[in-house]
Amino acid sequence: MKKIICILSLLLLINIFTLAFRSYSNIIPIGIVDSYLNSENVYEKQQLKKQIITSILNATGYDKWLEYVDYIDMKIYKNINDSDKKEEILFALNLSKDSALIAIYEKLNNTTYLYKNKITNLVPVKNVTFLNNFLAIEQVIDERFGAFFIDNFIQIYLYDDNVYKSVFKQSVDYEEIYKAIWVDKNAPDNLWNKTKIVASIDYLDEDPFKILYIVTTSRYKAESASFPKDENFKKESEKTEKHLYVWDQQRKSFVLKEKTDIKKEQPKI
Repeated sequence: MKKIICILSLLLLINIFTLAFRSYSNIIPIGIVDSYLNSENVYEKQQLKKQIITSILNATGYDKWLEYVDYIDMKIYKNINDSDKKEEILFALNLSKDSALIAIYEKLNNTTYLYKNKITNLVPVKNVTFLNNFLAIEQVIDERFGAFFIDNFIQIYLYDDNVYKSVFKQSVDYEEIYKAIWVDKNAPDNLWNKTKIVASIDYLDEDPFKILYIVTTSRYKAESASFPKDENFKKESEKTEKHLYVWDQQRKSFVLKEKTDIKKEQPKI
């Protein structure tokens, strides 16, 4: 009986929220978010998720996506802002396979999150990391069906003049396969190229802030009348480099200060 009353109360709260956000689309009740995060009831959780996403789409001007609300993926991240010590909450909405949105809310009081800002022109978000005054957003472009291309990358944003500005972007897991003739009309029709990038990114919390980027780039070739299998590709070259980026406050960007070859391989003849 208590469980039924609890569910009915929660559904009532959802209905109240539905009516409320029509006039106050810039707020989300903290209780709705907490209930979503803690709920173990699949139906209940889905309804709460829809209410949160609907409010975000209205607040950010992305209401054209409302008809797809059932298919939108949502990730939630919480943080204490270093500058004003206010609690903020980020909602990453993966709208489609090639479009995403991040909405930033801050805690207004003990009951309410207030919409603050948004980050647009994103592709599906995998993770968000808070770095002092920066946001590191891991995203992925997956075009393996038809284009033979995937790029998992980190893009760092700075909050400046009331907007989030991109100040760094590098791939951490990248693979591209294409026919050589697509870029060189004189290449053999059966020749294929593959480029693979695997990298690590370390954030050095120093003054100034630094990024250590170690990247291995491998290049392969294959001969095949159709799309090659993995085992058909033969490695042509591989190199590993270390890049050190340093934050330049005057330019408000990360500047490459050091680039070092760690390892370089060429095929044996």
